[in-house]
Amino acid sequence: MGRLGILAGGGNLPQIGMREALAAGEDPFFLSIAESDFTPGNYPDRVIPIRIVKIGGLLKSCKANQIDRLLLLGKVKKEIIFKSLNFDLKALALLARMVNRHDYSIFKTVAEDFEKQGIHIISQKTYLKSLLLPEGRYTKRSLDKKQIEDVIFGMEYAEKIAHLDIGQAVVVVDKSVLAVEAVEGTDQAIKRGGSFAKKRKAVVCKSSKPSQDPRFDLPTVGIETLKVMSENNCDILAVREGETIIVNPSEFINLAEKLKIHILSIGRGNVSKINSTQKKLPKA
Repeated sequence: MGRLGILAGGGNLPQIGMREALAAGEDPFFLSIAESDFTPGNYPDRVIPIRIVKIGGLLKSCKANQIDRLLLLGKVKKEIIFKSLNFDLKALALLARMVNRHDYSIFKTVAEDFEKQGIHIISQKTYLKSLLLPEGRYTKRSLDKKQIEDVIFGMEYAEKIAHLDIGQAVVVVDKSVLAVEAVEGTDQAIKRGGSFAKKRKAVVCKSSKPSQDPRFDLPTVGIETLKVMSENNCDILAVREGETIIVNPSEFINLAEKLKIHILSIGRGNVSKINSTQKKLPKA
C-alpha cells in the first residue's frame, strides 16, 4: 500500500484528519491548497504545496510521493471556479468534460480521472468518525411544538436543495424559508436569513443529499457557525445524523449551551422522540 495524501484546505479538519491518520499507523502528507487558508498546525514537516488549478501538477506530486489514496478535507471557496485563474491543460480538459459546474460534478469528474491514475479518493468519514453525532438532542433545553415543526420543515427543504446541488443549509421561521445557502456558504446564508427573523428566532437546518457520496463535501459545522447564529437571531441548529461533521464536538456543544442554541442531530426517526431526552456525546 502507498501513502495517504490529505488534500487540505482551510479550517481545522485537515489537522484532525492528520492526527487520526497518524494514530492509525499511516504516513500521511498534506497536499496544501495554495488557493485556501490552509495552516499546517503541528505538522509543518508534512506539507507538500500544490495549486488546485494545476491538476496535472497535483497528479505529479502524488506519484512523486507514492500517494495512492486522497482524503479531501478543509474549506476551499466555491467561487474559485468562476475566477479567471491560470488553469493548466489537465484542469481545462476535466472542466470541459463536466456536465455542469456543480460541486458534485466537479468532484466526480476529478475522482474518475484520478482512479484511472491509480489514486483513490477515500471517504471523509475514514478518519473523522469521532466527529459524527448519532441521532439525538445534545443540549439541555427541549424544543416546543412550533420549533419541532420548523425543524421538520427545514430539514425537508435542506435535503431538497442538497439533492439539487445548490447548497446544504436553509434558514426557516414559521415553516417559511428565509434563506437558502448557495455559493456564498452557510455563514452568509445564516446572516441573510437571520436578518428577516423578527418576532421569533430562526432555525438553521443543514443536510446532506439523500444518497450523499461520503468522499466529497460532507456538511460541516463548527464554532464559527454557532457564533454567526448567535449574532444573527438563530437559536436552533439541526443537522443530519451520521452525515454532518462537527468540528471539536465537546467544545461545540459547550459553546452552544452558553449561547443558548439548541443542537439536534436528525436521522429518520420521529423528531418529537429525538427531542424528548438529552443525549450525551459518545466517549472519545
